[in-house]
Amino acid sequence: MAQSVPVRAGPGGSYLEIARVGRDQVYDALDRSPDGAWYRIRLTRGISGWVLAELVWPFEMVDESESDSPGILARLSQNSPMGDGRLTFSLQGGTLQSDGLFTVRLGYQPSQYYALEISAGESPGKLGNILTYALELMVAVGPWHFIVPFLAVGAGGGTSLPGQDVRLFSSRTQFMLMGGGGVLIALSGFNLRLDARRLVLFTADQHWGALALSGGIMLSF
Repeated sequence: MAQSVPVRAGPGGSYLEIARVGRDQVYDALDRSPDGAWYRIRLTRGISGWVLAELVWPFEMVDESESDSPGILARLSQNSPMGDGRLTFSLQGGTLQSDGLFTVRLGYQPSQYYALEISAGESPGKLGNILTYALELMVAVGPWHFIVPFLAVGAGGGTSLPGQDVRLFSSRTQFMLMGGGGVLIALSGFNLRLDARRLVLFTADQHWGALALSGGIMLSF
């Protein structure tokens, strides 16, 4: 960057000046001093010297015959489904025991290590529907690249809505705890997520548990 830069025999201002290089000249960098303050450059074949790093501009030569677009693994590794200050929306389908399950999740990711989500789900069955709603905490367990496994715990409620032709049961709402985990996978433009939760609904005198498995997409904003 300077108009004229001294080239010295060693990485320091006290070494002998052996040459000078000027602006717009390009040289191969062979080494760098441990403190990063000096570059060793090749002057001619068999002759090299040291220049002060703050007086030159380092750059890499790229083969123009190579493709400008990175490979799919390189693109994926630059993305993570967990981030700082992101809002997320997830839409999933799956099973609750032997019945179907549809779940919507709204989330906020304060950091790449954890997230808060509000979930609402519906499971239509032969005897009626079960509605679930909960606040969940997700904690990433690594590796925080394009594939992120996580653990999740939450609490909320579950409401049973019997079918119109079912007289045996009545509508009721129960306290619900849930725990489990899953994995987030970053794809181009959206994230794939797979979840597994153990749901336990409580009443004053009994409880009921079920395994919820779901998969779908998650969008980040």
